[in-house]
Amino acid sequence: MSSHLSNDIRIEGNLLSTSDLIFDGSIKGNIESKGSLTIGKNADVEGDLKADRGIIEGKMNGNGNFGNLRIASTAQISGSITTGSLQMEEGASLSGDCRVGKKGA
Repeated sequence: MSSHLSNDIRIEGNLLSTSDLIFDGSIKGNIESKGSLTIGKNADVEGDLKADRGIIEGKMNGNGNFGNLRIASTAQISGSITTGSLQMEEGASLSGDCRVGKKGA
């Protein structure tokens, strides 16, 4: 089961999902998903992200903490990323720190 919030959604505040979430709107706040989290091409996020599995296709200004992360070619990220594994497509933009691998390794 998953939830999809489309590009006409505007949120000011935090968002918590207990299932997979596809977010394609605008948010000033943090997003946490207990499942996978997809930040769509039209998304504009000003806040922190946390999920076991993440896909970022849109704009993100904040920090992210993921078990594994794929950054699409359309992504524009400004902030620090911590992830166990990372796949970054050519054309993606990441301005900030990036830590990849197991914690404590």
